[in-house]
Amino acid sequence: MVLVAGDRFAVSAAEDQMAKQIEASVTESLACDVVPPTVSNVSIGGFPFLTQIMFGTFKNIGVSVEGIPTPGPRISSVEAHLKGLHIPVKKILTNSVGEVPVDDVEATVHLDYDDVNTFLADQPGKIQINPVDGGEQVEVSGTADVPVLGAQEIGGVTTFEIRDNKLTLVPSELSLRGGLDFSIPVPGGVGELLPSVPIPVGGLPFDLSIVEASTDASGLSLTATAKDVVLPEAETRTRQCPPTDNSGN
Repeated sequence: MVLVAGDRFAVSAAEDQMAKQIEASVTESLACDVVPPTVSNVSIGGFPFLTQIMFGTFKNIGVSVEGIPTPGPRISSVEAHLKGLHIPVKKILTNSVGEVPVDDVEATVHLDYDDVNTFLADQPGKIQINPVDGGEQVEVSGTADVPVLGAQEIGGVTTFEIRDNKLTLVPSELSLRGGLDFSIPVPGGVGELLPSVPIPVGGLPFDLSIVEASTDASGLSLTATAKDVVLPEAETRTRQCPPTDNSGN
């Protein structure tokens, strides 16, 4: 029991330290006028933990990051697992952890439909998306200039592809909506009616790259990965922000 208690105490202390390292990692390149993301639910997996300390390698650290600034739609959360963190035992014992190399990161990036639609509303075609069948399919609608008929509401289904680390919405199976209701041959003319729309999701923590996209009833789940990541030293102040003037001058 004493060993178990000591192991759990060591885990708690290490989780606090790793939370600081991760916070430094996700805020180091942010501008001063950007609200930093929230890091929570830092948990170290694997038992016994003291053995991991002895060998200088943490097997798996889970973390949630919310409020991530992005040039595209708001990202509701990133649930990440950092695997293979290398910290020599001497650095742990002397409280001089410094930078932390990480072998692999696997993450799920969550985007809500409402946030995606807010972004799409300002894009060409004013495209909007809506889940059907519990998110197994996603309908797409927008406005397009149809030859002879002029501006018309167009609808169909959409898939999501990954191109250059961007999530790309690719409409297909289009038909006219409203008073007229007939199918438009696919693929002819689809790109001209409702264009493929890239949805930027850059600026993810840990240098994550998007590799796969799936949908459910609430939104999009993007699988992201990274290799050979380095968490910066927790005490390093990489955001050189001027102090806030509260004097009113």
